[in-house]
Amino acid sequence: MLLSCLVAAIGLALPVLPARVVLSPVPTVHVYDHCPFCVRVRLAFGLKNIKHNVNFLANDDVATPTALVGKKVSPIFQDGALVMPESLDIIRLVDSDPKYGPVGMFKPGSERKDIKAWEKKHQNLMREVQRPRYVKSVGFPEFAQKDGRTAFVKNHQLPPYEKADWKADVSQEKKEELYDAAFAKSAELLPLFNAALAELEPMIHCPDCVTDGGLSYDDIEFWSRVRSCTLVKGAVYGPKLKAYLDNYSTLGDVPLYYSMAL
Repeated sequence: MLLSCLVAAIGLALPVLPARVVLSPVPTVHVYDHCPFCVRVRLAFGLKNIKHNVNFLANDDVATPTALVGKKVSPIFQDGALVMPESLDIIRLVDSDPKYGPVGMFKPGSERKDIKAWEKKHQNLMREVQRPRYVKSVGFPEFAQKDGRTAFVKNHQLPPYEKADWKADVSQEKKEELYDAAFAKSAELLPLFNAALAELEPMIHCPDCVTDGGLSYDDIEFWSRVRSCTLVKGAVYGPKLKAYLDNYSTLGDVPLYYSMAL
């Protein structure tokens, strides 16, 4: 399905993906599975067909990222002596160095105002729907232990709180109660969530790329955001959104959450 966009982007006729890039030693990306910034890197590496190790960090692991880059951040790219954070910086590096396959595979982003407006409009809804599911669904390696789940709830606010107020004024016990209450509102929130998903259908140029012109940073950023929507049981996807999600999951080798949905 992505053939036309990939061909347009890198000037190849076949195959759909570039030739497999296998380096020695194999580079590693240190990530959280739920994190959209981490997903950007995993998606880009998959589309470029770069063999890589994926090290899922526990959400409460401060020591590992701090030892690598001096602070708790993700994603982190490690290739021999090269160690770097920041998702888009990592992608720009691997898409500009022939060591990692054909260069210039991802066209520049178009700063889609409609998508940015959609994200801003539904930010609170997405937080209320998705964040409780991150810590309640079985399958996220970063939340495999209670310490990881506790750390996430501690640091990630739910509406109507802003981050500073959540951290300063809300006890951990209250935070846990608010997460449970948000999840308990699933039946109430699901129609709003599905209405938000329906708004995306006309924004997707075709099932193969979100913006006219082929594979671009728009896809890297947009797909990495909407992937988390597949964690919601009862979500209704328009045909273009569904095909778009599935195409990039297959070619990018980044699974969706259908089987984990709550």
